[in-house]
Amino acid sequence: MLTVSGPDGNAIDYDLAALEALDSTTIETHTSWTDGLQRFTGVRASLLLAAVAGQGTHVQAIALNDYKSSMALRDLSDYPVIIAYKRNGQYMPIRDKGPLWIIFPQDDHPILRGLETDQKMAWQLRRLIVQ
Repeated sequence: MLTVSGPDGNAIDYDLAALEALDSTTIETHTSWTDGLQRFTGVRASLLLAAVAGQGTHVQAIALNDYKSSMALRDLSDYPVIIAYKRNGQYMPIRDKGPLWIIFPQDDHPILRGLETDQKMAWQLRRLIVQ
């Protein structure tokens, strides 16, 4: 479901059960693609990246449709960004931005509102590559 790799080539593959076995976090926030307040549940991005980050400074996110976004590794540790696998208590199907979606807590941190952050919030996430 998700491959997380570091600058040294080490990679960890996660299936849904492995993601759910990790500490979960819930964020309530609005997004540019949904109506109203949404409740997202997932794993802190910083937790997933800690094992592979090494000397990396940036993260590239790659979606199932090959959409790519890039962000500073610090963005994912300075804010409680999650890799969400549920929205409003339901697993997200591929046709509705799932199965994984990078979610920034935009309501809690107004500085994160806007196009720059929206471009980082890749849905249908498949890979995170630390560079």
